[in-house]
Amino acid sequence: QINWGSVNPQLLPGSVDMWIMQAFGGGCSFLCTYRYRHPLWSSEMYHEGIVGTDGLTLSQGGKEFVQAIKEMKILRAAYDSTAIMPEQIEKRTTALLWSYEVMWDLDIQKQTTQWNTWNFRNNYTSAVKSAAAPMDFISENDDLSNHHFLIAPAYQLIDSVLIQKWQHYSENGGHLILTCRTGQKDKYGHFFEAGWAGPIRSLIGADIEFFDMLPPDIYGTVRSNNKDYKWNTWGEILTLHKGTEVLASYSDQFYAGKAAAVTRNLGKGTVTFIGVASKDGLLESQLVRDVYERAGVKIEDLPKGVFMEWRDGFYVAVNYTDKEFKLPVPANADILIGRNPIQTAHAIVWKLK
Repeated sequence: QINWGSVNPQLLPGSVDMWIMQAFGGGCSFLCTYRYRHPLWSSEMYHEGIVGTDGLTLSQGGKEFVQAIKEMKILRAAYDSTAIMPEQIEKRTTALLWSYEVMWDLDIQKQTTQWNTWNFRNNYTSAVKSAAAPMDFISENDDLSNHHFLIAPAYQLIDSVLIQKWQHYSENGGHLILTCRTGQKDKYGHFFEAGWAGPIRSLIGADIEFFDMLPPDIYGTVRSNNKDYKWNTWGEILTLHKGTEVLASYSDQFYAGKAAAVTRNLGKGTVTFIGVASKDGLLESQLVRDVYERAGVKIEDLPKGVFMEWRDGFYVAVNYTDKEFKLPVPANADILIGRNPIQTAHAIVWKLK
């Protein structure tokens, strides 16, 4: 229960089992617990274990740890070593480019109290998971071609090698998504002797005139697909090159009508640039989902907090929301664990017959 939070409420029943099953669905091959027995003294004496302070009685989390062990035995018995990822899911494979050097650079010069690098990244991972797309975190040294879609959120530090990799990735059929605060600096954290994000202008098909940020209690509006979205953290004002399409535009401020997000074809693939950070991440979610759909890839429509994975022939879903959710489980599925609709703080696992 206690985990150094500002408030430490009891976990909802099912949470520990749900966490374990989500880790399994995401590819985890080994999982262990922090401690077996609830300690009786010292600074972490309120931190629970599998058994309580008497050293015998299972805690709620301990009961669910035992439950997960039993469930793993069920899954082991149903395991098929020849299972191949369905084509419909394979076509959604997505990579998120991540660098701690980039994160540190952003956090050193936030430029606004509204900026939160983790939350910004999580808006994009949430968008990917709403589509039930497999997602891997990768580095610049990895092979980009192993994924059909690639997102580099606020990737501020770049060089010519990385730009060339991005360009080749898109030219060969990959769908690249870049965001605001990308390409502003070189690997030494210096600005380029050029306009804002000068080295990526030809890649994204637009010039970045300038960027803006608004006070915490003031919001601007961006319009996309006939919907309005609020923003105030960061917005880059874009001027299009020939052949680039507008996906979102600012509706107010002194740059009303200017582009906030754009896309262009590049070789066999596409490059999309989302130059604004919305209040709640809903704009980013819509635009990321549009990239999948424009590529002709069928995706799911999961609410934030519901996750669905495919792993070794198993479909695994968990529910972090406060409502039950009816999952798209086919009629020919064999539900091995849980039930559908999936309950709050629970997991479900099924296989196709």
